[in-house]
Amino acid sequence: MRILDRLPEGTVAVGGGLVVNGLAAYAFITLASRDLGPEAYTPVGLLWALSFLLGPGFFQPLEQEVARVVASRADGRLGPIVRTAAAIGAGMVGLLAVAALVLRDRLQHDLFDGDGLLVVGLLLVLVGLGLGHLVRGALAGIGRFGGYARYFIGDGLGRLVLALVLVAVVGGAGGYGLAVGLAPFVGVATALVGRRDAARAGSLAGPAEPPGALSRALGALLVASVSTALVLNVSPLAVEVLAGPDQADEPGRFLNALLIARVPLFFFQAVQASLLPKLSGLVGAGRLDEMRDALLRLLVLVLALGGASIAFCAVLGTTVVDVAFGEGFAVERRDMVLLAASSAVLMVALSLAQALIACRAQGRMALAWVAGLVAFPVVVALGDDLFLRVELGLLATVSTAAAAMALLLVVRLRSAARWTEGAA
Repeated sequence: MRILDRLPEGTVAVGGGLVVNGLAAYAFITLASRDLGPEAYTPVGLLWALSFLLGPGFFQPLEQEVARVVASRADGRLGPIVRTAAAIGAGMVGLLAVAALVLRDRLQHDLFDGDGLLVVGLLLVLVGLGLGHLVRGALAGIGRFGGYARYFIGDGLGRLVLALVLVAVVGGAGGYGLAVGLAPFVGVATALVGRRDAARAGSLAGPAEPPGALSRALGALLVASVSTALVLNVSPLAVEVLAGPDQADEPGRFLNALLIARVPLFFFQAVQASLLPKLSGLVGAGRLDEMRDALLRLLVLVLALGGASIAFCAVLGTTVVDVAFGEGFAVERRDMVLLAASSAVLMVALSLAQALIACRAQGRMALAWVAGLVAFPVVVALGDDLFLRVELGLLATVSTAAAAMALLLVVRLRSAARWTEGAA
C-alpha cells in the first residue's frame, strides 16, 4: 500500500489498461518480426516510430492542456473546452496530412521500401492519434480513468486483431501498417462506449471556449512535445540514417531492443495520465508544499523502478530479445544496459516535465527539451560504432533535459512560494 500511496489517483486503473496494451503491442511486434524477418520488418518498425514522433509529438499538447484546464476549474465545463481543442486539433491534422501527401514519394521509397500502404497507415495514424489524444485529455481532466484505460485496451487489442485480419487479406508489411493506422480509432470507440453519463462530469452546454484559453500555452507545449517525441524516437531513425549499405537489418534490431528496454517507460504512461491533473489541482489551490511532496515521492519510486530495469536488462535483456524476436534481432548486453539507463532517466525527465506544466512553466520545459536535443548530434558525431554512438547520444540527451528541468522547477517553485507568501 505504501507504494500505491506514492502514485497519483487513477494510476492503477490506467496501468491495468496499459498492461493489456503492452502485451498486445509486444505480441504484434513479435508477430510482425517473425513473419517478415529483420529486413522486411524495418519499414513497419519505422512507421511505428514515425507515428509516435508525429502523433504524440503534435497532439500531446492538446491532451495536456485539456486535462490541465478541466482539472483546474471548479465549474467542470468540459464541452466548450473540448470543442475549441477539437478545432485546433483538426487544423493540426490537416497540416500534417498535407505535408505527408506532399512528401509521399520520399516517404514511400526512402523509409517504407516502396510500400504505398504504409503511407496510408501513416495518414490514418495521424487522424486516429489526434482524436485519441483529445479524448484522453478530456477523460483525464474529469477523472474518468476507467475510460482512459479502455482506450489503451482497445488500441492494443484492436491493432493485434486487425493485423491478423489485414495480413490475411492484404499480406506483407502493408497489412501490418494498416493495422497500426486503424488501431487508435478502435481505442477511441472503446474509451467512449457507455459514456452517456458524461453530462454528470461537467456541463456540455455553452459556447466554445475562446481559443486563447488553450492556445496561449500551446506554442511552448508544441515545441516541448515535438522535442519529447524526437527524444523518444530519434534513436531508431538515426540508426536508419547512419546505417551503411551492408547494415539493412540494423534499424529493426535496434528498434526491438529499444522496445524491450522501454517496457517500464511504456507503463509509466499510467503515471503521466493522472500526474498532471493531480499536480495542476494542487497548484491551482495554492498547495505548493503538497505538490512538491507528491512529486518527490513519485521520483523516489521512479528511480527505484529505473534501477531495477537496468539490472534486469543487464542480466536477462539479451535473452528476452532473442526469445521474443529470434536470433536475427540479437544485440549485446551493453546495448540493453545503455538503453535501459536512458529509459530510466527519461522517466525522471517526464515526471519533472509534468510538474513544470502544472506550474504553468511550459516555456521553461520546452527550453529544457531543446537543450537536451542539442546534445544528441554532438555525442553521436564523436564515435564510429553505430549502436554505441546512438545509445550514448540518447543517454546524454535525456540526462541534459532532466538536469535542466530539475533546476528550472526549483527556481519556479521558489518564485511561486515567494509570490504566495507576499499575497498572504
